[in-house]
Amino acid sequence: MNPQAVDWAAIPGPEWYRPEAVPEAFAALRGDREQGTHIRSVIGNDHAGTLYPAAVAGTDVLLGIIAEHPGPARQTALCVMLDWWGCFQPEPGFETFIGAEGESVDVIAAIVERVGRAAGTLRVIAERDSNARSLIRELLKAQSQGWTIVEK
Repeated sequence: MNPQAVDWAAIPGPEWYRPEAVPEAFAALRGDREQGTHIRSVIGNDHAGTLYPAAVAGTDVLLGIIAEHPGPARQTALCVMLDWWGCFQPEPGFETFIGAEGESVDVIAAIVERVGRAAGTLRVIAERDSNARSLIRELLKAQSQGWTIVEK
């Protein structure tokens, strides 16, 4: 999914959510491996370990990067998703939101579902890309177990 195609401003979030920064953060991710922190900060609160509703569309963008951009961008996108998994929770008050078609969207359930839909593509990539193989296997294992909270 092209991050420019998403109306980030239409997605609700807390007062510190800056939808105008999201497309730029994804563009930078494609060119710089260090941008994972920036992605986690524009569609969530990296320090608090929370996700904004934008993480749902962000998951689609990350899965698109994983599918279409081998190398550092793929690795970083996988690392962002694995960093979230079981460690991040929705921002309080933004666990669910009303989607573009008027439906209620549960942030975590929607992320888990999107990764599940992409499992076949992820398996094909893992077969072909030895650099991403272990990260993809880890993500697929996490997805199959659900969003289990990791105790720190």
